[in-house]
Amino acid sequence: MLAGDAALTIEALVDRIVLAKSADNVWEAAQLYFSEHGFDRLIYADLTGAEPVLRNSFPDGFGEYYADVCNPADDPFFRYCCATLAPIGTGLDYVDDYPYLSASERQIIETARGAGMRSGFSCTFQLNGKSGMGGWNIGSTLARDQIESITSDQGHTLRLAALFAHERMIALQHTTVTPTTTKLSPREHDCLVYLAAGMKTQQIADALGIKTVTVELHLRRARERLGARTREQALAKALSLQMLRI
Repeated sequence: MLAGDAALTIEALVDRIVLAKSADNVWEAAQLYFSEHGFDRLIYADLTGAEPVLRNSFPDGFGEYYADVCNPADDPFFRYCCATLAPIGTGLDYVDDYPYLSASERQIIETARGAGMRSGFSCTFQLNGKSGMGGWNIGSTLARDQIESITSDQGHTLRLAALFAHERMIALQHTTVTPTTTKLSPREHDCLVYLAAGMKTQQIADALGIKTVTVELHLRRARERLGARTREQALAKALSLQMLRI
């Protein structure tokens, strides 16, 4: 099922993930959401802890292969996609856009294509650094032009879904969860709520009757309070901590 059909909405996904009892439940909900929007080849990799966390929705067999080659020195996803928070096109349909790829890096991409992944995009939640790295490779069996048609309309929502799922999996993987003492101001809260609804800065400003620069200030302060690098990450954290009244 593709975007535009009666696919699982982001609101329904949030409800399912909030009620999830385990990281596996979150992963299952995320797989369903992305599959219904055309993305049926997911890779989730979190290399920030003592043990790497790797999940994928590829057919049986590819998971073992990917675990074997999951090395930041070899995998172009970790080398290039985890070097930026901006989404990067992934999959064999994009490979000619990156002439700097080595033969071994291209081989990994070609192997993923053999398992069905044709095109997709990255969603990084931890940049490559001393704390490790991590992100989503949100892939599909669909062609590049089809994927770009979907992401042009829903890219923001899809990235939010990935980041929110990550935050919930992290929370549920800990045996004890310390309640947050972070507080959002009323305006910060409202700006994030409107952002969750897919509104742009100007639209949020119009809805609240304030200037766009003030919206930017509220969102920046919300990011700082939540320890987030981007608006989407701040929104995902706020949703995961159940700080928003939506």
